Amino acid sequence: MKTLYLHVGPHKTGTTLLQKFMLDNTPALAEQGLVYPSNYIKIFGHHELRQKIVDRALSDEDVQFINQSTQNILFSSEDFISLNKADFEYLRDVIDNKNIVVIYAWRRAGYKMYSIWQEVIKHGGTETFYHYFHNHLARPGQSQMLSADLKLAMFQSVFGEDNLIIIDYDSADSRDSLVKDFLQAVNITWYPSFVIANDNVNAVNKSMPVVDIEIIRALNFIFAKNHQKTGSWVRTKFVQEESALLNHGLTELRNVIKADLEKINVGNYFIDHRCEKIMVTQFANVIQNYQIANDVRTIELASSDWMLNPEAQKYLANITQHLTTFLPV
Repeated sequence: MKTLYLHVGPHKTGTTLLQKFMLDNTPALAEQGLVYPSNYIKIFGHHELRQKIVDRALSDEDVQFINQSTQNILFSSEDFISLNKADFEYLRDVIDNKNIVVIYAWRRAGYKMYSIWQEVIKHGGTETFYHYFHNHLARPGQSQMLSADLKLAMFQSVFGEDNLIIIDYDSADSRDSLVKDFLQAVNITWYPSFVIANDNVNAVNKSMPVVDIEIIRALNFIFAKNHQKTGSWVRTKFVQEESALLNHGLTELRNVIKADLEKINVGNYFIDHRCEKIMVTQFANVIQNYQIANDVRTIELASSDWMLNPEAQKYLANITQHLTTFLPV
């Protein structure tokens, strides 16, 4: 029986890079018996498949395509991680001619929360990092963001204990081996002739400077409250209009915020040690490239005190006024 690999992310674990690699090397992968389907693709991943699963809308044609394929199939979307147990059971029950294997990239909580928070801000969030992190720390045993074992145990209960592969993202990142480790998970031999997308800016969801994240956070609040504008609109317009915003005080506002940055250490919290112990105890046999991680990393955060600065308020108002001209009438 052939295998259906379900790469579920999560977010901020190199999924965009991996998806772009699969698209760039689709013919070469097919030669080794792995299909990265063009069906359901949005940008680089199979994000449209997620909604079909949620809606219980996989057609007979969808099911036949998967069941009748004579090769292994790989579907990849970081949006799969938000599906619940019933969703995955639905997929399992309609696919009867493939062994479904879930691939999950594990990134330590202390390392990823900062990146996830930035991603939340890019998509309209308004919480400070401390507020965002505290909401998870207050219930670590219930937070799937902090306690990866909750989701992993669910995958095993639906698809079987041996049908889960965990890639240690932090280990792969430290050795710059994420693509190679992923290929090993899907039984593909690495060849130097593969196309690598590391230098493609569209294939890597890079972090923004924390100063700009803080400005976008403030703008998100203003546009949500005054114009009922939510989602990623603010970030998109901010990036598109960056050059023009330099004439409206953006440089000066950046300098005000930059003057009051603070540094904190992450990666050595209690939750990190707890999760490390659980992962090693419960999932050691399915972690492909485990490497103990106990290093401490430093991140920068902006103090909210900048919002009390009259000059900063003026610059923010000028930037807001410019962006407001792009709102639909």
